[in-house]
Amino acid sequence: MNYRSRIIFFVLFFQFNAFFTFSIELITNAFDTKYTLPVIPMIDSDITNPDRGFYRWNGNEMAPFPSIDRYARYNWTVFETSEGVYNFSSLYNEAAAAYADTDGRGTFGLAFRCVVEGVDHAYPAYLDAKMTSWYSNNKKCWMPDWNNAYFIARHDSLIANLGRAFNKDPRIGFIDIRTYGNWGEWHLSGFETPPSPLTGITTATIQHIIDVFVKAFPDKQLIMMSDNVGGLQYAMSKTGLKYPIGWRRDSWCNTGFNNVSSTNSTAWPLAKDRWKTAPVIIEGYGNTGMTYSLGLQQVIDYHISGIGNGNFGSGLSWSTMTTDAQITMINASKTAGYRYILRDVTTSKVFVPGQSIRFVANWSNVGVAPTYRNWQVKYRLVHTTTGAMIWETPSKLNLRTLLPTFNFSTTIDTPFAVDETFTLPQNITLGTYSLEVLIADIENYYSPLKLANQYRKTTGAYPIGNVVVDTQNVVQNVTGLTGITLQSFSGKTLKLSVKNADNYSISIVDTIGKCVFRGQKFLNEGQNIIETTNCNNGIYLLSLGSKGKIKTFKLNKN
Repeated sequence: MNYRSRIIFFVLFFQFNAFFTFSIELITNAFDTKYTLPVIPMIDSDITNPDRGFYRWNGNEMAPFPSIDRYARYNWTVFETSEGVYNFSSLYNEAAAAYADTDGRGTFGLAFRCVVEGVDHAYPAYLDAKMTSWYSNNKKCWMPDWNNAYFIARHDSLIANLGRAFNKDPRIGFIDIRTYGNWGEWHLSGFETPPSPLTGITTATIQHIIDVFVKAFPDKQLIMMSDNVGGLQYAMSKTGLKYPIGWRRDSWCNTGFNNVSSTNSTAWPLAKDRWKTAPVIIEGYGNTGMTYSLGLQQVIDYHISGIGNGNFGSGLSWSTMTTDAQITMINASKTAGYRYILRDVTTSKVFVPGQSIRFVANWSNVGVAPTYRNWQVKYRLVHTTTGAMIWETPSKLNLRTLLPTFNFSTTIDTPFAVDETFTLPQNITLGTYSLEVLIADIENYYSPLKLANQYRKTTGAYPIGNVVVDTQNVVQNVTGLTGITLQSFSGKTLKLSVKNADNYSISIVDTIGKCVFRGQKFLNEGQNIIETTNCNNGIYLLSLGSKGKIKTFKLNKN
């Protein structure tokens, strides 16, 4: 399937789901109800969630597209104004802006670099007095001795101070490991060979730089650049971390992006599946030679989560891009990262205090990656009149392990079923309640996660359907009653044909589980006419019980 066909199907797939409304399906056990939730189609406005899609890139939002997370890179000289004197005010300002973003609370990711072509000194000039540095005529900038002990000590001091300031700050998002190379990209493409006795960066220095970041930021998501084989391999091999190190490549929409697998032959076996536990972050190639349809395919193929909203092409602005290019960029952002859908929930129509309740929920992730943050899926009961929450329980579902269920090659979605049982408190108040689901940030920083489902409430919860809390189930989870035929139901009169005369329990419930008629009656062999409650138009469930056996019928009152 080619790129355009794949996108057309993807749009149609979600548009089809948009036509669903809240529905209730009566299944084998009359005891259970299947609640199907409506879906937000892909063609609608994107769902603004953390750690996915576009992020504000170095102060820019080239595409007019909402995002709550932001990112910027800084030269070392911005942070260290003189030896041992640090100024992190720019980072604090950006973190505060992310926290107060009008599109929702977000985080600020950061990086620093030592060399930038065209910038005379990206590292503090005071270092030159104690190490051998050299000037690149090709790139018009000074280059440090990467392996010099003094350079390494000052570098380590900066990272340690950054860690003390921001490791525990919830406003700070991912952090790039960007010390080495031009723009901090871990390569020196186009630079001259360093003068003797200088050599290139050693393996020991590469590993030391990565270890310093790991030590300074044990509570943050680190991202390793992918242009140095030894660096990427070492970063991917680190174990025992709170958050496995992700990887990054800054040549998106260019064929050179795909070289990450061929030029990193020893590192790629460790990196290729890292998306399952840590994010893949990208930004545009920035020069000419960007192919936007290739970029969308790269988002799918490499399971990309974050895209810098800028650097889409040399001299380009959003208004000068073609309409096709704009649509492709937006589709890339919508496709990136996770997109969770609660398809349906099957559970009891009536919850009994002190008894267990079984939930079977079908979840989809129609994005290309999971979330990497710790979210808690919670079911709750909310009073339909007052809005008060009277019960809440966590689900065993861990969204970090809910990998994509949508196959872009076959265009088939295979939802993941979560089967679990909860116990309702004994002292819960009887009544009719709205059953809801809410996805909370365990760290209480972000607002509740947004699902690709409709009817999100201001609380961040999604209504599943109404249930009744009562002292007994209106129908028993027993089957096997035979010899009864339903002849008609007028909404007030019920006609039954009975083979075996006996005493029968009779109940009629509506679609939210409320009992509208209940009684005991001796039914004779043959036709029986039963006067019931005058029911409004709609669907009901008739339950007949005798000697521990039950039979149910679906009733339609038109």
